[in-house]
Amino acid sequence: MKHLFSLIFICIATLSVDAQNVTNSPYSRFGVGELQSLTSATYSAMGGVGIGINNPVSVNVLNPASYATAFPQRFTMQTSLLHTSTQMSTLTDEQVVNSTKFNYLIFGFPVAKWWGSSFGVLPFSEVAYNYSDYDEANDASQEFEGFGGINKLYWGNGFKFGKKISAGLNINYLFGRLNTQRRVVFNDDSFNSKSEEESTIRGFQYEFGIMFNQRLKDWNLTLGLTVENGNEVNSSTTTEIETFQYIGTVENTENVISSENDKQKLVLPNSMGLGFSMTNDKWLLAADYKITDWNDFEYLDQAYNLQESNRFSLGAEFIPEIKSISKYHKIIRYRMGFHTGATYLNLYEQSIDQTAITFGVGLPLKRSGALLNVSADLGTRGTTEFGLIKDNYAAFKIGLVLSDVWFIKRKYN
Repeated sequence: MKHLFSLIFICIATLSVDAQNVTNSPYSRFGVGELQSLTSATYSAMGGVGIGINNPVSVNVLNPASYATAFPQRFTMQTSLLHTSTQMSTLTDEQVVNSTKFNYLIFGFPVAKWWGSSFGVLPFSEVAYNYSDYDEANDASQEFEGFGGINKLYWGNGFKFGKKISAGLNINYLFGRLNTQRRVVFNDDSFNSKSEEESTIRGFQYEFGIMFNQRLKDWNLTLGLTVENGNEVNSSTTTEIETFQYIGTVENTENVISSENDKQKLVLPNSMGLGFSMTNDKWLLAADYKITDWNDFEYLDQAYNLQESNRFSLGAEFIPEIKSISKYHKIIRYRMGFHTGATYLNLYEQSIDQTAITFGVGLPLKRSGALLNVSADLGTRGTTEFGLIKDNYAAFKIGLVLSDVWFIKRKYN
């Protein structure tokens, strides 16, 4: 058990350290930024499924009803690092950017035979862009920059109702800061201006999930449903407009034109997801479909032209012989999957869609009893038509699932 707490301490310390991050995603300028994947490395390799998966080996945050199946007297921790390499292309230009960062920290444990609980920190959205445009009429450069993000701190509980039905609830606390800047820089450096908005996000959100389990001969069937309420979260925004001149590469502020602080509401969307899985001694087959209504999204008293997003995911896991002792390759978990759908962005009447293939492995670490999960997500997003940007990306997760027995009284003869 002491090894588990040592690793927990290391992971919590990692939360306070900035990872190497040179992300540049112009699409993160809209809405609350680029939405982050909430799936662990286990399910990322399977197309990001999870709404209908009931697996006591791995904590599944996509449906809180799954917490009810936590192994008795076992405390589980999951954490991961994420590296993303993205090739951004227009009809005339191309750029490659990379990002490496801490991804999530999740804990799960049983409370009673009919009750399981989980808590942790997950990414919700990220803003990271830096690009410029030239205004020929005014002989000036317009520079746009944004950074920051929103995280999700959650506490969830799942409950069994008989042998076939379980239900659960995640209470999410969203927190973070979003910073956007716009500069107008004239070539003669006579009158440059900058406007900056920094928003502090704080508020609660809720997710409800239910699962139904049924035995079908040699297979276990699980059906899952999740509902997420839109809710309003608090947003405190500071806006500042100033003029400046460059002294070398340093901005020298000349005059602050206006500065104000405004408290507003950020209106988040409702969503619903459906999923199922079928499992036996060798196979786990699963599929999900989720829709989120972004049409009524509001931020900074502005209505955004966002659309309803949707995502279809399909995945599989194969274990040749889970109880094999002598042949290690037979206890490796081989995974693959696929996902496709529309993001919440619709620019120039073009839906920004995303499609990817996924694959990975789960490697048992025999001495520690841990499971090392590696996943890859190779996909594309957007289009080069109408002056838009197309992203070809590769995302790699390295995750660890570590569990240990707790609250066991030692007995001696």
